[in-house]
Amino acid sequence: ERTVAVQRLATALIILGAIAGLIVGGQRLILERDFKTVEIAVDLNDLMAHGNSENLHEVLAELQNGAVDSLVITVSPTQGWTPGELRGLSQAIKEAGYRVVLKVGDDEEEAVGQDESMGPTVVFGAEELATLISLTQPQVVIFGGSQIAGYPKDVSLVASLLWGTGTRFGLQEFAHQMGETKLAQLAPLHTVRVHTIYPRELPRYDVQSAQARFLRAVKERSYRLLYVRIWPGEPSIGKQLIGDLNTSLRIAGFSRGPAASLPPWQTGIGYFLMALGGCLGAGLMLYHILSGLVPGRLRWWAFVGLVGMGVVILSCYLFHDQVLARQMVALLVAITFPTLAVIPQRWAHTRMHNGTLPLATRWLALSYAIRQFCRAAAITLAGAAVMVAALGDFRFMIKIAQFRGVKAMFLMPLLFVAAVTVIYAHSLGKPTKLRHRWRRMSPGGKVLLILCALAIVVIYVGRTGNFIIPVPQFEVQLREFLEVLFPFRPRTKEFVIGHPLLILGVGLYGWGLQRLGLIGAVAGTIGQISLLNTFTHVHSPLIASLSRSLWGLLLGALLGSCLLHVILWLVDKHSSNQLVGEGDGGPKAASCGYDSPVKG
Repeated sequence: ERTVAVQRLATALIILGAIAGLIVGGQRLILERDFKTVEIAVDLNDLMAHGNSENLHEVLAELQNGAVDSLVITVSPTQGWTPGELRGLSQAIKEAGYRVVLKVGDDEEEAVGQDESMGPTVVFGAEELATLISLTQPQVVIFGGSQIAGYPKDVSLVASLLWGTGTRFGLQEFAHQMGETKLAQLAPLHTVRVHTIYPRELPRYDVQSAQARFLRAVKERSYRLLYVRIWPGEPSIGKQLIGDLNTSLRIAGFSRGPAASLPPWQTGIGYFLMALGGCLGAGLMLYHILSGLVPGRLRWWAFVGLVGMGVVILSCYLFHDQVLARQMVALLVAITFPTLAVIPQRWAHTRMHNGTLPLATRWLALSYAIRQFCRAAAITLAGAAVMVAALGDFRFMIKIAQFRGVKAMFLMPLLFVAAVTVIYAHSLGKPTKLRHRWRRMSPGGKVLLILCALAIVVIYVGRTGNFIIPVPQFEVQLREFLEVLFPFRPRTKEFVIGHPLLILGVGLYGWGLQRLGLIGAVAGTIGQISLLNTFTHVHSPLIASLSRSLWGLLLGALLGSCLLHVILWLVDKHSSNQLVGEGDGGPKAASCGYDSPVKG
C-alpha cells in the first residue's frame, strides 16, 4: 500500500507540474504573438564610405524608401566628431524619418570570440556616455570593442542613465563584451537583443546566406534589432540584402518598426510551486522504481535528500534569488525526466504478447517498441511542460537569464541510465559470448575500443555548445535543407540518432536480443535529452520549440521503425540459415549468440 501511495503521489505531482506548464505556455504564446516587430539598422559609416556621395542628405536619399528603420552613428576615440556635428547629424537623421542608434567604440574589435587579454579598447566612462546620449538622443545605444562604457566600476551608473533617459541597451549576440551581462541584468526593461554579422565575418557570406542568418536569428532566437553591415566597396550588394531581408521578414509574418519589447512578465509563486512539485514528483518516481537497488537505510536518506532539496530550492526562491531557484528546478527537471523516460527498470519488465518474452513476430516487436517510445516521449514532454513553468520569466525570454548546466544536462542522464542499465543487464545472467569476445580481444584492440568510446563522448559533449566542435559541412547543408522543408528545423540528433536508436533498442529487447537492445536504448537517451533541451531555450519562440520537437518525434519514429524492421528481418534471415527447423518468423536470439530468451 505504501508503494502504491508513493507512485500515486509522484504521478499527481508530475501532472500538476505539467498543467502549470500548459498554462504558462499559453501565456507565453500570447506574449510572443505580439512580439513581432523587427527593426533594421544600417551603419552610417558604411553608407558614407561605400556610397556614391559623402553628403549626408544625398546618402539618405539613396536609401530605399521604407527599407531601413534606423541609422547607426559610431563614436570612437579614433573619430573626431565635435558636439555640434553630432547634434546636427542626429537631427538630420531624425528629420529624414529614421531612428538613431548610437554605437560607442571602435569597429576593429567587433570580432567573434574577442580575447579579453587584448585589454579594453573603449575609453568612455559613464559621464562621457551621458554627454553623447544628450547630444544624439538615440533610441538604442550599443558598444564596440571588448567592453561596455563605464566598465567595471560605473556599470550601475550606466544602467541608471538608461532608465533616466529612456534609452535602450543593445545586447549584441556573440559580442562577449565585459560588463554586458551585468548591465542587461540591471536594466532588463531597457534591453533589446541585437543580431549582426560583424565586418570580419562578411567575407564568408553572400547575400543569400546573410539573409538566411538574419532571418534565422529573428525566427528561432527572437532577435528584434538587426544591425546590417555592408560589404566593403559593394554598396549594391548591401542594398540587395536589405531588400531581400525585408521580403523574407514580411513572408514570415513579421512587421517593421521600432524593435519590439516584452513586458515584465513572470509567473507567481503558485506556478513555481507546481513546477517544483513536478520536479520532485519525477524524483520520487525514480526513487520508487529504483528503490530495490538501494539498501534499506540509504532509501530513507535518499527520500530525506529529495525533500531537503525541495526545501532548499523553495527557500532560495523566497529569500535569496528567484532566477537562481528557477534555474535549479530546471536543471533537476533536465536530469530526472529523460532518465525516468529511458531506464529499463521502468519498461523492460513489462509483460508483452500473452505475457511472454521474446515476441513472436516482427510486427509485434515493432508495435511494442513504438508504444514504449511514445510513453518515453510522453514522460519527456511532461518534463518539458514543467520546464516551461519553471522558467516562466521574461528575463529568460530575452536571454538576460538562461538555463544553467547544459553540459550536465547532456551527460548526467546518459551516465545514470547507463549505470542502472548495467545493473539491470547483470540480472539477466552472464553475457558469456560478449565476455569471451572481450577476453579474446588483443590489448591493442581493447585500447582502440576504449579510445573510440572516449572520442564519441568528447564529440557528444563538445557538440552541446556553439563553438567547441564545429558543425561539418554536410550537416550544415542538411540543416539548410530542413529549414526550407519545415517551418522550424527539427534537431538532427533527435530524429537521426536518438529516437531511432531508442525504438531499435526497445524492439531488439522485445525480440530477444536483450543486451544489444539495452545498449541501443541507452544510446537513445540522447534523443530524450535533446527533446527536453529544446524547451530550455526560452529565448526561442515556444511555437518553434513545439514544432521542431513534434516533427523530430514523427521523423524519428518513422526512421526508427524502418530501421528496426530491416534489422529484425536480417537477424531472422541469418538465424534461419544457421538453424534449420527453429520455425519461421520467430526470434532466434540464442542462435545469434547474444542472449537467451527469458520469460517476462
